[in-house]
This record gives sequence, structure tokens and C-alpha cells, in this order.
Amino acid sequence: MSQSVGAAGKLYFVTIEVLSGNEGLDLPKFLTKIDGLLQDYSTATHVIYKFKVTGESKVIAVVQVNNVLGFERTIGGLWRFGNISVSSVPIVSYENFAQNLGVDLSLISSPPRPLPKENLYYWSFDLGYSGKTADEFLSTWKREAEFIMAARSNDAFPVELFKVVSERKVHCFLQVADPAQLDQLSFRLPLMRENGHNVKLECRAIQYLGDYCTRIFSEPL
Repeated sequence: MSQSVGAAGKLYFVTIEVLSGNEGLDLPKFLTKIDGLLQDYSTATHVIYKFKVTGESKVIAVVQVNNVLGFERTIGGLWRFGNISVSSVPIVSYENFAQNLGVDLSLISSPPRPLPKENLYYWSFDLGYSGKTADEFLSTWKREAEFIMAARSNDAFPVELFKVVSERKVHCFLQVADPAQLDQLSFRLPLMRENGHNVKLECRAIQYLGDYCTRIFSEPL
């Protein structure tokens, strides 16, 4: 049975984007400042993940919040950096959501944390269910959760997911050696096979923010 990730605190998905109005900005140094601020804040916050979106001036993070004031201080520190955009939405672990869907507990395992460092990708799912009843949609979603949980448990597939609270939206971090595998995998997902016309799927390559900040200054081309 999976651990309840949110039991010790609430989870938030944080998006930080450096805006284009910062003319002449040294982006690597700026992102290094953001990396330095996105640290655990005493016992108030724990940064589970922080990634740079490859090729973009964007950072995405998953933060466990035990004291909202510590979280607010972190967000306030980000705004002091200048011309950036910050958004924060409450999320729950996919393991907890899968249990709510009625997925067999034997399929649900703890996520592979931390994820491997290389060949990481980020999927964002926005799910509709036009033409289906709510029960039909939830039945498909349950099969989706079973598929993902089984792949992670049986095939050691490195993947971690979070669901946005009260929204039909899922954030997914996963590792594949070949990007072509992402296409193959996406067409196997029950939500895509049974409800693909109602699914908006976006994909980005990502890298750990701390690794990016270290390597961008130290490694030759």
C-alpha cells in the first residue's frame, strides 16, 4: 500500500515563469537565485521536486506545505526577484486519488522518489468527458490509474503523478530513454484509447533545476 504523501502537509504545484520583459537578463544566474530560494523552509515546507523546463524560462515545482506562512514567505521571496509570473494550485498524490477511484491496493506502491536524473519528461493532462456519463468517465479513469500503477509496480516504470484538486487535470513526471516511447505509451493509455477526443495532452522535456544550475556553469559544450 502506498504512503499517504499529503498526510504530513498539503501539496502544491508551483509554476514560475521568467517573463520576456527582462531584457538582457542572465537567465542561468536568475534561475540559480530561484533554485536557492526554493529550498525547504525549516519544517514549514518541503520541496519534493523542482524542474527546469528544457529550452524555456520556466520552473515547475511540487511543494509539501506544513505551515502556510512558510510557503507564503517563499512565494513572497520569488516575487521580489522581479518580472516573473508565479502560480500555485493545490494537488493530491495520484496514489491517494487512485484509492478514491477504487483501485486495488495491491497495485498501489510508493512513487520512485527521487526520479532518475536523465531523460525526464513532463506530461500535463486536461480531461473532459463529452459524450460520456460521469460514471463511464470515472470507470475509464480507474482503468487508467490501474494501468499506470501496474506499470510502475511490475515493470519498474519511473513515473510520478499528481492530480489537481477539484479539477480533471493531472501532472505527470516520467523517464523514458527514447522520446518515441512517449508516443507509443500515450496511445496505450486507457484515457487516450477510450476518451482521447476529450483529452488535451501537453509534453515538455525537463531537468532537475539544481542539476541545470550546476552544469550550465561548469560543463563545456
